[in-house]
Amino acid sequence: MAERFPYEPPLLVGSIGRRSNGYWGMVLVVISEASLFAYLFFAYFYFAVQQHSSGWPPSGPPSLVYAIPQTIVLLLGCGSMWWADRGVMRADRLGLLIGLAVTLLLSIVFVILQCLDWADKPFSLATDSYSSLYFTITGVHLVHLVAGLVMVAAVLLWSVLGYFGPFRNTPVPTAALYWYFVTVIWLALFFTIYVTPYLG
Repeated sequence: MAERFPYEPPLLVGSIGRRSNGYWGMVLVVISEASLFAYLFFAYFYFAVQQHSSGWPPSGPPSLVYAIPQTIVLLLGCGSMWWADRGVMRADRLGLLIGLAVTLLLSIVFVILQCLDWADKPFSLATDSYSSLYFTITGVHLVHLVAGLVMVAAVLLWSVLGYFGPFRNTPVPTAALYWYFVTVIWLALFFTIYVTPYLG
């Protein structure tokens, strides 16, 4: 130990709370990823305002059969993630574990609903510009959600092992921030892809 840490006392491992480097790193990740979605939404609206012989979307307004339950699932996930974050701050280990487990379950339900929604579509990735944009935007969002799912699963595992307390818990609010970001992006996606075709 003396050879590895020649200075007394050894440096602390990790920073604390929302002032930590990890939390602010996630803030920067969220900002950069939000710009990616801004470009994708711009591309969608750019193609939507062009002249189309068969209207936009060419196959008609998209079905909301899976999209509405997906929206509900993500909003419920925000509630359970908030519950987990609140639990760790109050040293409520059970609240933390339940919140994370429910969020993990809801994220799995979302992935299943997204796959069912894709299978229900009457077009493929290469059918036309709308189908390409639809699968690209929803696919990029799904990749982000799966990353969030892995993050929540890791934080849940670490919570089960008792790694977090009311002071050292940076991964919990960091995962919560990412989950809120994924939900906000879905709400923008839901409005753009699923609602706007019914408005015009």
